[in-house]
Amino acid sequence: MMDWVEIGDCRLACGDCLDVLGTLEAGSVDAVVSDVPYGLNYDASKSSQQGITPFGPIEGDSEPFDVLPWLVFPDVLVWALPQLTTNVPVGMGTWYAWDKTTRNDLGCCISEYEYAWHMRATKTRGYRHLWSGAYKASESGKTRLHPTQKPIALMQWCLKHVKGETILDPYMGSGTTAIACIRTGRKFIGIELDPGYFAIACKRIQDEYKRMALFEPVPEMKQVALF
Repeated sequence: MMDWVEIGDCRLACGDCLDVLGTLEAGSVDAVVSDVPYGLNYDASKSSQQGITPFGPIEGDSEPFDVLPWLVFPDVLVWALPQLTTNVPVGMGTWYAWDKTTRNDLGCCISEYEYAWHMRATKTRGYRHLWSGAYKASESGKTRLHPTQKPIALMQWCLKHVKGETILDPYMGSGTTAIACIRTGRKFIGIELDPGYFAIACKRIQDEYKRMALFEPVPEMKQVALF
């Protein structure tokens, strides 16, 4: 048995997403939007980027990402690497690109683009948003809470391209997709394997409700048994 944590319109579970997948009710998810493990075996403790706090290795990042288990849902938009994503259906969907430097020859040591596969897309799309070490177009001065944390603005852009009320993020990390859902009036289901990042996501979600509600009551954190 596993417990769900409920905060407002967000339902959160700490565990292996493939184990939790079978417990979700049919029709309860309209789209999967997630920043998945890239399969690079990335050790964030060795990061030398300016403004980046060293982290430990990313759990579950040692194998290529398999998109197949998620194709049962009506729509899927996942940030991944084209060359390390398996079972992508031939002729279905397309890839989006995020330009992280937004100008030529910035001189950064990271990859200048990241890519997302969108199952229902028919045209390529691009999003330009500076996010390179200490150089940021948004969230400037805020501490990074996860080694591969995405901008909230980027995940809000992703939500514009998917339909439906309830969004599932099976690799929730620090909860950025949840924040984007709250800001755009979506319901959210999040799953995270690492208990530390799960706790961070819960706190970020609570803080976001506090920020938005102001004088309204903040939703309580509740635990509901998952069988």
